[in-house]
Amino acid sequence: MPKELSFHDFAPHRNTIFRIADGAGYDFELVEVTDHSNAQLEQFSLIFTCPDLPWLPQGIYTLAHPDLVEVVLFIVPIGPAGNVMRYESVFSRLVKGSQNVQRD
Repeated sequence: MPKELSFHDFAPHRNTIFRIADGAGYDFELVEVTDHSNAQLEQFSLIFTCPDLPWLPQGIYTLAHPDLVEVVLFIVPIGPAGNVMRYESVFSRLVKGSQNVQRD
């Protein structure tokens, strides 16, 4: 089973380039890595920018980075900023061992 990706896998690669691995020629720059985690949930988001047109639709893409194994992410365009389109990938999962039981 592949390792679950975490905030710490991406944080060191902020402001670096990830290439779409299918040969489409798109280069995404990872511009934001934000941790939203709490005691029960591991949550983080990645914001990429890409100036290439046409902009990519939301979907599952394999990204390659020279310092990481290829990663498969669901990426959603979230709107243009200047001459680039911004894309987001969001992670949210229960923290292992956390108690998520509500009691009356």
